Amino acid sequence: MDNSGERMNEHEQKSVRNMRRFRIMLSITVGAVLFLILVGGIVRSTGSGLGCPDWPKCFGRYTPPTDISQLPADYKEIFQVAGKEIADFDPFKTWVEYINRLIGVLIGFFALLTAFFSLFVYRIDRKLSWLSILALFLIMVQGGVGAIVVKTHLSTGMITLHMMLALVTLMLYIGTLLRSHRDKYERKNQHFPPSFWLWGVALLLLTLAQIVMGTQVREQVDIAAENLGDDNRALWLEALGNVYLVHKFFYYAVLASFLGWANELRRMVLQIKAIQTIMILLAGVLLAEIVFGLCMHHFAIPPVLQPLHLLFASLLIAGEFSILGIGFFAKQRSTH
Repeated sequence: MDNSGERMNEHEQKSVRNMRRFRIMLSITVGAVLFLILVGGIVRSTGSGLGCPDWPKCFGRYTPPTDISQLPADYKEIFQVAGKEIADFDPFKTWVEYINRLIGVLIGFFALLTAFFSLFVYRIDRKLSWLSILALFLIMVQGGVGAIVVKTHLSTGMITLHMMLALVTLMLYIGTLLRSHRDKYERKNQHFPPSFWLWGVALLLLTLAQIVMGTQVREQVDIAAENLGDDNRALWLEALGNVYLVHKFFYYAVLASFLGWANELRRMVLQIKAIQTIMILLAGVLLAEIVFGLCMHHFAIPPVLQPLHLLFASLLIAGEFSILGIGFFAKQRSTH
């Protein structure tokens, strides 16, 4: 009996170690995806999307050139993109795009390690393994979409798809992480009324719609920059279409939904402190996001604010989805 108890104890300890290792790797991957979104914003704000006109190489090299002397005289014709001649070689833009690709490859390794470690917790919760493998597949698809973005000369639809896939992947990893921690959620005396889900889902969908419109506005900014030049940034806003007007005022709908959800949570007897903590953080993120938007409008779209604007929008999605996920798993547990 004693030996059996020791073996059981060793098995439990091994399971705990495997789960802890999986959670750590999963957390690193979530952070890496958010960081890649930030870097992607930097690529867009600096106009470095075609810094490397070919894929997976860069100007036909595994290591990008640092000077135009390393390229043939007719490099603009050789490395045409979608039948269009590329712009003059800019080492800064080339290396910004190349570093973005390297980070993407690194995240691919993180995703692979996460899927690998998930196999060791398969007997504990097989869904964790399947979710991790699905996320790895999405990372691979994301890499392919990134290649198409380059080959189609930064096609508007492909850039939007690229961004949405990143957000879906982020939510999938967050959902997997929450599932791995579901045993920690308090389940006693916790009731989630229908209004909780109504406000939360509405806010999540409105935020996603705002991000989609933001990608379209970004495309119009690129066109304005190409037509008017960087010296006339103050005129860019005048060249933007109706999508920008909707995007500008749409934050009132996002803010109203957030306040409605916050009021709903205030009326609830919350037993799960994590929800309250995330909600407070979300208030700060939303406030910062609105300030970024106002500054971009009044100060001719400063390049430094563009990636931050995108990052904080992604943090909004992450926080909203986390609260809904915690509520979902807590509700699932409370029914057992």
